[in-house]
Amino acid sequence: MLSKKIGIMRILIISKCPTHPTNAGNRWWILSQAEMFMSLGHDVYFLYISEMPLRQDPKAYLESIEQSKKYWGDRYHLFSVSKWQKVKMTLIKYYRKKICNGFYQVDDQYPYGLEYAVNKLDEQIHFDVCVINYYYLSRLFEFIHIPKKAIVTHDCIAYKNLKVGTPTMCITADTEAKAMQRCPHIFALQEVEACYFQLLSPNSEVYNLYGKYEYHPQPVVGNHNLLFLSGNNEFNQNGINWFIKDIFPFIKKIFPDAQLMVGGSICKMLSGLSDIDGVKVLGYIDSPANFYAQGDVAINPVYQGTGLKIKTFESISFDKVVMVHPHSMAGIFKKDSAPLFASTDPIEWVEYLGRIWDNVAEINNVKIRNKVYLEEMDEFVIAEYKRFLG
Repeated sequence: MLSKKIGIMRILIISKCPTHPTNAGNRWWILSQAEMFMSLGHDVYFLYISEMPLRQDPKAYLESIEQSKKYWGDRYHLFSVSKWQKVKMTLIKYYRKKICNGFYQVDDQYPYGLEYAVNKLDEQIHFDVCVINYYYLSRLFEFIHIPKKAIVTHDCIAYKNLKVGTPTMCITADTEAKAMQRCPHIFALQEVEACYFQLLSPNSEVYNLYGKYEYHPQPVVGNHNLLFLSGNNEFNQNGINWFIKDIFPFIKKIFPDAQLMVGGSICKMLSGLSDIDGVKVLGYIDSPANFYAQGDVAINPVYQGTGLKIKTFESISFDKVVMVHPHSMAGIFKKDSAPLFASTDPIEWVEYLGRIWDNVAEINNVKIRNKVYLEEMDEFVIAEYKRFLG
């Protein structure tokens, strides 16, 4: 039996998504919650649910396992889904997509046998807290005896196809309610979702956690660069295409030296961007800090999707003047006082840049607001974690 210091909790995080490399929003969020628990002095363990891809090249998959294992060390644990069960899950996905219009049932993607693995691990380590990621793992809570149980929702999945306007994995509201009502504690990522999950599961305790962002002060650069660092999902692609088509030409007309600097994995999906005047495609970025140091203004033009607005918060954390599509501030912390410009009107974008660019005092004023905003959000998030653990 492992000994434990008084007041220190043993926390088990379970996920089908690895934590490393941390190159996607859901990976960042899982790692963020782990690091928050650690910063509060608790022992955190990670149980990765491994599903070997049936067709795709397994190289990236195996790299994720190795990098995650390296980060977690002896607190990394693995549950491997059998090839037969993976085939079954794949067939269910195909059936739901073709016959059920993409609507899943609550346990379609649950890895059966997980409960036995968790109970066996619990016998050795004696966890105080179990945190699962995504609704499809909620069945686990009916079979384990860890005292405190929480789900990280990541998103509102019910009717997501209607919300984003494209075919995607989704569930009905009653299916999502069934999952949430299995979970005594629910971690939401933003204000709108927290209210929604509380309605679905009135007897659960809901926490609004946003995410933790470290403030990285950077000096004024003084150029006319616009920065966009992004992953390659469809919504990010649509967002930058909207900006280039509807906003950027107006900016170039008034500021001929303006440059749009695009970095991240989105670059490999939009190779044609480099042919557009004023657009510079930088590819994979090793250092976000170095990327953001190339200008004073960052943008988040994404106008679709749900969940946390990571690029909005990240841009604030790197001390930029941040300009967004109004969608990309939905549900954020203290929306009305956030240090953001939001509009769909190209003339308003140009007018705001006219007030910001070459105005060091105005840029520094935004930087002050960035710092205060992140400090206030950090205090709120820490209080929410302590409320859960207390």
